[in-house]
Amino acid sequence: MKPSLASCLIAAGLAGCAVGPDYKETAPSVPERWQAAGLKPAQAGAKPVDSEALKRWWQSFGDAELDRLMAEALDGNLDIKIALARIDQARAERRSTRAELFPKVDVAAGAERNENPFPGFAPGIKFNLFELGFDAIWEIDLFGRQQRRLEAASADLEGAAEAYRQSQVVLTSEIARTYVEYRSLQNQLRITRSNLESQQKTLRLTERLNDEGVGTKHDVVRARAQASATESQIPAFEARLTAALRQLEVLAGRRPGALDKQLNSNRAVPAAPAVQILSSPAETIRHRPDLRVAERNLAAATAMQGAAIAELFPKLSLSAFLGLRNTDIESLFKSASFSYGTAANLLQPLLNFGRIRAGIDLADAKQKEAYLNYEKAVLEALQETETALTRYLKEEIRRQTLARTVADLKESVRLSNLRYTEGVSSFLDVLDAQRALYVAEIDLARSEADASTNLIAVYKALGGGAEAMQQAKSNSSP
Repeated sequence: MKPSLASCLIAAGLAGCAVGPDYKETAPSVPERWQAAGLKPAQAGAKPVDSEALKRWWQSFGDAELDRLMAEALDGNLDIKIALARIDQARAERRSTRAELFPKVDVAAGAERNENPFPGFAPGIKFNLFELGFDAIWEIDLFGRQQRRLEAASADLEGAAEAYRQSQVVLTSEIARTYVEYRSLQNQLRITRSNLESQQKTLRLTERLNDEGVGTKHDVVRARAQASATESQIPAFEARLTAALRQLEVLAGRRPGALDKQLNSNRAVPAAPAVQILSSPAETIRHRPDLRVAERNLAAATAMQGAAIAELFPKLSLSAFLGLRNTDIESLFKSASFSYGTAANLLQPLLNFGRIRAGIDLADAKQKEAYLNYEKAVLEALQETETALTRYLKEEIRRQTLARTVADLKESVRLSNLRYTEGVSSFLDVLDAQRALYVAEIDLARSEADASTNLIAVYKALGGGAEAMQQAKSNSSP
């Protein structure tokens, strides 16, 4: 059987060539190993972190309260829900773009009144036209304009999915960081109150010795001043503690006060576990969702270059009508009114005063911008990871040094008090030892929190938590 013209045009439309550049994903150039100081060769090598452990990295801290808080946040956080809504938007955009590849069919109903207003040309022609039926129109995508737009919409949808995973990376790191800050402030508040209690005991001792004629009024005044200075730190810690708690509630999608009872009890700062094996730079680049977002944006921009170039070429469209037509509305539904018609239109841009060329230039500029944004994102990802690794390693060294310092200063305070009560040393030695101990204990508490926070930054830089929602669903399924 000889193929019809319509079937040939359909085949041409489906197999039409797509003009413009084809996007080809290429891996960016990255170092073979991390440059962070202190990494052993085995750590700096290319062996990646276990991908399953990276999905739920916060569980390595061994804090059940953090695990519960993370589960609540993943379920209730509004940024996660916003990212899901954006996926739905991108999916709807893709469906709308894909529909442009197929014919459009409408139900059409109309009435016309025709009358010749010029008596010199066929006078007396007056008639009405009534119609009811189906109108169809289809633009044959000969040069791939709609196909390129569909490629861009598909890349945008994939980018939205990666942005959703990136929102999980950001959320899990923010929850863990704020939780560590909250526990650290609790610890610093406890240290401050403990030092205040010790200083108040010293104040009572100086007052007793002064009453007995052994001490001096000067010692009493200095002891009272130091105790007051320490006490003045408490309101500031309490305010920061409340602020951290409210931030946790926002991240969990809860109202103020919802986590008061849950987090009221004092707990130790989650200790930073040792990092034994780290992902290579190349593995990190492949795993980070934010980089995949930038790469998908580049793919979409490249596809839109083709769509812009296709505007230079002819547009072929087919139209058809199937229904009823009659000059008498009372006879419209009779069999004699049945009518059909087909048409083909070819439209070639001729004079548009540079509009199409400007559109091509705009698409080229956007593609260049997307490429540079991707290159920049890769460099920033490498810098972020290197910085996080170095800070974590160096802070761990500092924390160990501060721990030894605190142990020595506690002994110094004990000996200073003993020497003062025996009259061997002045009260100034006691004040100096207490002040030094308080500063060192606060520094140690902050260093412990910084070590954990820096490790959290490492996991975030490695793209940890990107599959947290999927992992949570798989764990909850029977």
